[in-house]
Amino acid sequence: MMSALSVLFFENGLPDLPIILIEPHRNQEGLWRIKFCYADDEPLSMSSAQASALAGNLHQLGEAQLADEINDAVRSAKRYCLM
Repeated sequence: MMSALSVLFFENGLPDLPIILIEPHRNQEGLWRIKFCYADDEPLSMSSAQASALAGNLHQLGEAQLADEINDAVRSAKRYCLM
């Protein structure tokens, strides 16, 4: 049986692996997204809106540290958009 955290990651297109870095990332179209980097897997990214929703769900699961890291990356991406 999958844990609630595993299900949340799956629903958001993320593997259930340790995340080593969460950062804003500008894609080839010039849009700022949130990139999730893994030690043994390719990095994946999602829109800031999706990442914000994910962070809210993580807070509900008691995963405050991970949620805060995502929110920090979203804030940075929004700031970079304005530059």
